[in-house]
Amino acid sequence: MSKFATATAAIALLIAAGPAFAQTKAADPVDAKFVAADTDKSGTLEGKETDAFKADLAKIDTNKDGKVSKQEFEVAMLTGLIK
Repeated sequence: MSKFATATAAIALLIAAGPAFAQTKAADPVDAKFVAADTDKSGTLEGKETDAFKADLAKIDTNKDGKVSKQEFEVAMLTGLIK
């Protein structure tokens, strides 16, 4: 196989695979839900952003800083505190 044909095949493969990788990232339900909740785009949830799960906030905010980090949010989703 010539170098040109090999390069062409590699480029075609990358183009075809690109959307599959993009869909994998967008399909992450934790990320999508966190981004939607983080209305001020600060990277943490605080104030009115936490109203939806205020009843469990003491359990979710494990470091007790009054904010919910993405890591705390992910753990809370995986344990069922956030649905």
